[in-house]
Amino acid sequence: MVALDAGRACCKGSAPMPRTPSTPAAPPAPFGRVFTGAALGTALFLALQFATGLWRLTDRSHGMDNKFSALARDKFLQFLIGQNVQVLLAYGLLLLAGLILILPLTALWTRRSRRHRLAWIAGRAFLLAALIHGWFILRLVSTRPYFLGEATFGSWYYQLIEWPPAALKPFVHGLLFTALPIALLALVVVWYFRHGGRRARLLGGSCLLLAAIPFAFASLHHPDAAAASAPSTGEKPYNILILASDSLRGDKLGCAGYRPARTDGPAAAGVSPAIDALAARSTRFERCFTPIASTFESSVSFMGSQFPHTHGIRHMYPDRRTVEAMEQELVPMARVLGDHGYNTAAIGDWCAGYYNVVPLGFQDLSVSSFDNFKIYMSQAVVMAHFVVPLYFDNPLGYKLFPQLGSFAQFVTPEVVTRRVEDHLAKQAASGKPFFSHVFYSCNHLPYRSAAPYPSMFTDPTYQGRNKNGVDFDIDHFIGGTDLESKWQALPPKEVDQIRGLYDGCTRQFDDCVKRILAALEKNGLADHTIVVITADHGDDLYEPDVTLGHGLTFNGASQANHIPMIVHVPGQAAKVIPETIRSIDLMPTLADLVGVPKPSVWEGKSTAAWIKGERAPETIPFFGETGFPFIQFRVPGVERPKLPPMDELTFIDDSYNYQFVLKETYRDALVAAKQRCLITRRWKLICTPTVQGGRHFALYRLEERADANRTRAHDYAAERPDLVAPMRTALERWIDDHHQPTIHEIFPNGEPE
Repeated sequence: MVALDAGRACCKGSAPMPRTPSTPAAPPAPFGRVFTGAALGTALFLALQFATGLWRLTDRSHGMDNKFSALARDKFLQFLIGQNVQVLLAYGLLLLAGLILILPLTALWTRRSRRHRLAWIAGRAFLLAALIHGWFILRLVSTRPYFLGEATFGSWYYQLIEWPPAALKPFVHGLLFTALPIALLALVVVWYFRHGGRRARLLGGSCLLLAAIPFAFASLHHPDAAAASAPSTGEKPYNILILASDSLRGDKLGCAGYRPARTDGPAAAGVSPAIDALAARSTRFERCFTPIASTFESSVSFMGSQFPHTHGIRHMYPDRRTVEAMEQELVPMARVLGDHGYNTAAIGDWCAGYYNVVPLGFQDLSVSSFDNFKIYMSQAVVMAHFVVPLYFDNPLGYKLFPQLGSFAQFVTPEVVTRRVEDHLAKQAASGKPFFSHVFYSCNHLPYRSAAPYPSMFTDPTYQGRNKNGVDFDIDHFIGGTDLESKWQALPPKEVDQIRGLYDGCTRQFDDCVKRILAALEKNGLADHTIVVITADHGDDLYEPDVTLGHGLTFNGASQANHIPMIVHVPGQAAKVIPETIRSIDLMPTLADLVGVPKPSVWEGKSTAAWIKGERAPETIPFFGETGFPFIQFRVPGVERPKLPPMDELTFIDDSYNYQFVLKETYRDALVAAKQRCLITRRWKLICTPTVQGGRHFALYRLEERADANRTRAHDYAAERPDLVAPMRTALERWIDDHHQPTIHEIFPNGEPE
């Protein structure tokens, strides 16, 4: 080598230079220092996250201006502190898991550096923790954007995820979210077993064992999802499976003629391909309405086949006495079928939480806790500490933090669908008939869903505040009744975005239905199971005279009360029935189909003979009422009774599991202020109470649609007294005497055109 160097020097015409000895490499940092630095840097990063969570919670609490936020600060401060302490468990587990991953990376980085002081090592670990945390946030943006509405980080994460061109995005995302973590984990494993030394392997194995204990605990008692053997042959009673999505409209399915604005790519199949296929071999009722467009009240009516004024749940905040009185009188379908040997179960997420307040006769419940004040406070704490949704939206998280099962963002449609698949396997193995109600929150405001649904039907260039869900101000919602003006001010592009989000939610529910129908086939249950697709109510989506929400008004069309009703009975011919029915008619129908007697207290009418083709359908008049007055919509020419906002109408009842309860002083006033409605085959009569104590009536043709400029439909009340008189008499008898006449009683000589 020296000769070669000399030759090169001579060729350049210069004397050879003596070779100087190289600087000796710095000795490697002691393992103990590397470990301490890695632990210190990781702990400092997590401490910063904890402090940021506390700041978010404090800032949000002081920024809210309603009586409930003040109550949380004044009366429930100790509970809030306890929730923050509980969250420290998450940070402790993250410290263990993070150290397992960050220690090898820190050691490799330090080995290639001359700076081996503890502060430098800790700084490298801190930076690595931040990079890993950023990767998890990018993954969250890509797979679970519905969490973004609660996060306080900037939108650059989303812009980064959307940066690759559409053609390259699958490849780039595959490298980022699949190849990169696999390569990183492989590097970590290799380090532990080749370069870490005996102490590092022992430490890494111990940390891995400690981190694995909670996961092992989370797997205990996990239901066996294996397919059960097919049921034995022989005549058996029908099973009944009801699949419903909160706020799913009857007119927003492909089988009802709906076509979304966007039809390219995955949207080309429409919003409901699986439901459409089922409807094509079922009985589909075109016009089914719920008597009240609010989940709790509507669901009691649905399962008990009674109007709200009969069972007594007139709004979503009843007190204990009202609920107990209802349970004494109501005879729900689950109790009826349970008495006839059926296994009965309700499965759902946070929208099905009312079953924890009123089980309605179901033997088995797998639903989230009902929303109460402590649930809201706990959710505020968890969402402030964003490491929880980021790292614990999994079975381990649900075991460690049971309250997560009550939060809308955690018990996702995927979680519910897996539970249903497991449930069907068990039912097939039992050999007994079953009655199951599966209730999803897919279509509920604020229309958040998992990827790819938020972008499936929306404008790909949209970058506004409603990107992944409706920008929803809960403080304004519970502290005021004037959201009508705010929501009406949205420009058309925002309205289109919100409608596209809703369509994505419908497609998500449809994919859940597809999996459940496949599970029925897999377990040999499809040929003997009645399947119903329905909802508790619909939703307003900026149709003329309305904005968002449900159960607030009968203005405009009737989309908030119009629900899908698809009844698949194996062996029965498919048909479409245009005549009006009500949600309270389903349970009597199912009772007749499976051959069990109907309780005399049920007010619904059976349509089983229509499904079997044994009797011609005829319109059943629809009577309905509005729900809790979160918004009091204006009615032209009418001064409506004034009611205070939600935080003044209700209080927290400590003796009733911290439920929100309507104050007794407002009970009669709230009921008296409700709008009522009567719908026949061609006409719709709306009764609006006035501040003077009178009743204002407006009459509309059902075929009439307002134009695109949001002009109001024409009120025929003054022109058609021949219609107003009999319809008013029928509606007032229903309001005052709880009498529901037939269409022939209202119009003895036939309904006028």
